[in-house]
Amino acid sequence: MITTLLLIVLTIGVGIGKEHSSTMFTSNIDVSDNCKTAVQRLTALQATQPQLLAHYWDSWGKPSDSILTGHTTFLGYYDECINLKNTELGDMSYCLYAMAMDMNIIQSTSESPDGVCHTSDCPTQVNTSTKFNVRVGVCYPSACSASEFALVLSKMNITNIISMTTDPFSGTTNSVNIKVHSVSDSPAFCPVTDVEYDTGAVAVIVVCVVLVGLVVLGTTLDVVLWQFSSPKVAPDVVEESEKLLPGKDNSKETQGNLKSAVVPDMKTKIERPTVKELLLAFSLYNTIPSLLMRQRPSALKALGAMKIFSNFAIVALHLFYITLVLFLDTSHNSYLLDLMKRIELQPMINVTFAVECFFVVSATLSSYLTLKDMEKFKKFRFVYFYLNRFFRLSPMFYLFTLIAYKLSARFGQGPLWYSLDAETCVNSWWYNVLYLVNTREILDMCILATWHISADMQLFLFSPVFILLLYRSELVGLIAVGAAMIGATAAVGYAAATNGYRAAILYNPDVLQQISYLHCQTFYRINSYLTGIVLGYILYKKYNLANLPIAKWLKQSMYMLLWMVAIVLCTVTVLAPYFEYSFAYHYSNFENTVILMFSGLAWSIGIAIIIYICNTGYGGMVNSFLSWPGWEPLVKLTYGVALCHEMVIFFIVGTLQSGLKYTDTVFAMLLVFTMVLSYSVSAVAAICVELPISKIVSLCFKLAGIEARSK
Repeated sequence: MITTLLLIVLTIGVGIGKEHSSTMFTSNIDVSDNCKTAVQRLTALQATQPQLLAHYWDSWGKPSDSILTGHTTFLGYYDECINLKNTELGDMSYCLYAMAMDMNIIQSTSESPDGVCHTSDCPTQVNTSTKFNVRVGVCYPSACSASEFALVLSKMNITNIISMTTDPFSGTTNSVNIKVHSVSDSPAFCPVTDVEYDTGAVAVIVVCVVLVGLVVLGTTLDVVLWQFSSPKVAPDVVEESEKLLPGKDNSKETQGNLKSAVVPDMKTKIERPTVKELLLAFSLYNTIPSLLMRQRPSALKALGAMKIFSNFAIVALHLFYITLVLFLDTSHNSYLLDLMKRIELQPMINVTFAVECFFVVSATLSSYLTLKDMEKFKKFRFVYFYLNRFFRLSPMFYLFTLIAYKLSARFGQGPLWYSLDAETCVNSWWYNVLYLVNTREILDMCILATWHISADMQLFLFSPVFILLLYRSELVGLIAVGAAMIGATAAVGYAAATNGYRAAILYNPDVLQQISYLHCQTFYRINSYLTGIVLGYILYKKYNLANLPIAKWLKQSMYMLLWMVAIVLCTVTVLAPYFEYSFAYHYSNFENTVILMFSGLAWSIGIAIIIYICNTGYGGMVNSFLSWPGWEPLVKLTYGVALCHEMVIFFIVGTLQSGLKYTDTVFAMLLVFTMVLSYSVSAVAAICVELPISKIVSLCFKLAGIEARSK
């Protein structure tokens, strides 16, 4: 690294300082006068303050090892660049510039007895020449704009960055030269800095402060007025309670008297005015127990753990691809190709199927609980159905949208600091309000990780059609579900065939286009959602193979067959792209289309079978694991994690001060940190927003005479 630094200082420094005077260097560059003055001041440092110039060059990104395997982002030292503002250089800026580079391996030959070329006249032969793109962190005076300094870079002698002039094994003159042959007209990326607090940002901060204040106020009132004021117990009640001691009269009549004496006082204690109830909804004495304790046994088993694992897989996927995009040249990356060939990574590389699990679980819960509600009230309660869903999801969704829109740029700084409101939330925040995030291209989404929440809401709006049909007539309902599945499958096939979409999605040159117009679209997820609706209906009707009048061994054989079907469906679905990644077998357009048409449905059916087995008594150890009560707190935080993890990932990656080389260990550490921080943020949001507002909504329903459904 020291050798490389000295070489760059000599190469670039000489290129500026000796070959050109400071005035001559900037005379032919079409930049502003202020920029020219700043560059001239910079070039003059070689003669006046070489140590300061060394710090300047030291802050630049420099090519390192593993370039040919795709590690082509060289960040440099962001803080060192910014801290130069305290010197006579004044304010400095930082950008990642895209540069096109060549790596040439040149072999020299000689007829000398020792086989070593001793003269400059030796013939040369270029054996290999590899072109690739890199992104280099560049520090430049703030008096120049990013595009102006790109013109300055084009005039600088930064071609000979690395040169190995002698083969250390043979002694022949083999040289490896990495040369910059062009600099992009515009920088690849400039981090967001010094963002001012506008009216919108202040308003969001006020909202957050008010929510925290309500938590503090509600908790204080709870402690002062109620938690420390025990109920008054009359003397006759004390006398009655003494009879319950060993050796006393413990008859049922005495116990009944005690109960009748204590319960009225307790009822009086919990009857509070509406204002107090609203404040108490924010009390930590209410929210934390609701978050950590299991209120009642869940009606359905295994769903909570399914949500946790699918959420974990989605976070891992986003972290994996974000780090790859930021630090690897995906257009020329042998290391990425090696990753795709590893069979143990297929569940993560093809983890888009985890989203199918999310839709199956969501639809199963919605279908089952709605059918139970209709059984209880003898009607479909449209108002409650839609309002309950809207008020349960929207407060958190809208709050995180506002935070991404107005505050995310102010959370930190670094060479890769990314602002969610740069070009996305400014133009598309209202798509979030209407739950239409997934209708935009993926790079234009405000909080792109929430597209599946929008798709789920859209499917939820139309779900009563199928639920009501199943409730009224099972045959008609199943026919409607089947027809919708056929239509959705045909739509997926048409989109895949006409656009050349790939099952091995990373082999698609326009991978973002396939994600935007296929994987994020609602019609692509209809089959998964309808599978969940049918599963919810089956569980509601308690269709259980164990109730069939057949021998026990035959029942066990049927459940074993179901396990095998589920395992085969899920395994084949996940590994289908692996054959193309690993064995260089390229699927035809027809094969890709068939896989994309049926893979999501196959995975959904496999997950639905597992959920069904766990809820009918034959889940065994799998059901014990998936239905473990300890998952309950994490289940309640999955929604918040889905909303915030993208901002958490960009916070972690954006504040890195040096380049990142992907290894399994590095990725595992980043993933653990991301999950811990995401769940922490989700817990705070749940305590301050989700749980209190859920309680307030329940109170409003109660005042309106709308009874909440049982969970």
